[in-house]
Amino acid sequence: MPDIRPLRARNDVFQRYETLRRNREKRTHAGLYFLEGVHPVEQAVAAGEAFVCIGYDGGKRLSGWAQDMIAKAGPETLHPMPTDMLRELSDRENPCELVCLVRQRTDLRARLRSAASAAPNPLLVLCDRPNTPGNLGTILRSADAFGACGVMTCGHSADFYDPQCIRASIGTLFHVPFCAFGSVEETLSFLDSLPVRPKIVGTSAHGTAGLHEADLSGPVVLIVGNETFGMSRSWKENCDELLRIPIYGAASSLNVGCAASICLYEIARQRSFDGHR
Repeated sequence: MPDIRPLRARNDVFQRYETLRRNREKRTHAGLYFLEGVHPVEQAVAAGEAFVCIGYDGGKRLSGWAQDMIAKAGPETLHPMPTDMLRELSDRENPCELVCLVRQRTDLRARLRSAASAAPNPLLVLCDRPNTPGNLGTILRSADAFGACGVMTCGHSADFYDPQCIRASIGTLFHVPFCAFGSVEETLSFLDSLPVRPKIVGTSAHGTAGLHEADLSGPVVLIVGNETFGMSRSWKENCDELLRIPIYGAASSLNVGCAASICLYEIARQRSFDGHR
């Protein structure tokens, strides 16, 4: 049974929730992340994530859903708190019943390697220095939808555990293996270590061929660039192919999340994808 410790003041425990919600450095140092929202909580529970503590409104009766999630999550500690304190912790206009602190996974690289090695035709997505957590979450969601076996970042990038990323991914973060690499060299070393070295395909408005013209039916790493600067020169030099998405209109490019989704759909289409709905 969880230890029940009511919060009645904005003490160090309350500050821990608040700090981990907004501060990446503190999340990394503590090895924890802040989680809220119906879909993310459900998906984290289903994925067997390790819940450390869960806060809720101590003045209201918990719904059947909230009671079920607490029972399945098995947190170490429960923190009933006043309504205004719970609202203060939430980024949402209508706060979820539960706010949670969860342990960050320590097996990210091994999990990604296992997924890529086990896939008969691996598809990986690499985000080159993404700076917007919402875009990263959107890419995770599309990667899950179109059969990618993992998502990577390279260089100084948005945090996978940022609440905006988790929200945008609608909880698919907990089902798609992911890993952050520090450099191009480190990422290439990882790709070289896989049983089958995937083809590296970059996306650029100045690509040498259209997306639909390339053969993307085999093992592929799809690279999408930074929202402002696109792909780095280093990654362009290491691409086997550099492709563009043909578009109409005045804009020269698409939002990186949209571009990644279009590319992932085209790859899935070439693999005789028919979905499950």
